[in-house]
Amino acid sequence: MNNIIKYRLLSFIAFFIIFLIIWSILDFSFENLYGAYKAMISGGLTAILAPKIESQKTQSGKQYQFKWIFLKKPITF
Repeated sequence: MNNIIKYRLLSFIAFFIIFLIIWSILDFSFENLYGAYKAMISGGLTAILAPKIESQKTQSGKQYQFKWIFLKKPITF
């Protein structure tokens, strides 16, 4: 498996988990909120809170890393 595939898979899993957490919080907090509104709010917040993949050119080639709002240093494998 390439590193980029690992990063994208991990990013997708993190996005999905954060989306489900926000969806369930909205579902329990606001029972009268319709599904489309919950999806839009959850998707918007998840896009802000999910980790991002960034690539940097180095002397040894392209290097991929995660940047996340909750961590100061990027995560590299």
